[in-house]
Amino acid sequence: MSVQANKDLVRKMIDEVWNARDPGRLPQFWVDETRPEVEGLHHMLTEAFPDLHIDIDDIVAEADRVVTRLSFHGTHQGPFRDIEPTGRPVHFTAIRIYRIVGDRVVETWANQDSLGLLQQLKS
Repeated sequence: MSVQANKDLVRKMIDEVWNARDPGRLPQFWVDETRPEVEGLHHMLTEAFPDLHIDIDDIVAEADRVVTRLSFHGTHQGPFRDIEPTGRPVHFTAIRIYRIVGDRVVETWANQDSLGLLQQLKS
């Protein structure tokens, strides 16, 4: 796939799986070997933040890698890491790198502001 097609794949995946809350679409975007991990992440985050929305702040790509700078917004309405629902709005950021082969994500790496998220829930 071209660099532009890889960026389009990531944009579409974030929109159709995460923002539309449709994990059933994951097989269209992820290879079988890595899908259980992202399904677990999707379940954990959308249970805790059912109105979760992800904005792509930046997206760059080269060869088989797509790098995104993401902003997550939601309301803490379910348990998250042993923290009972607070009803608080949250905002946290992440940088995620996707490696794409063919038309599927085969690997991903992330660095997210977990401390900032936990501080919002515990303060």
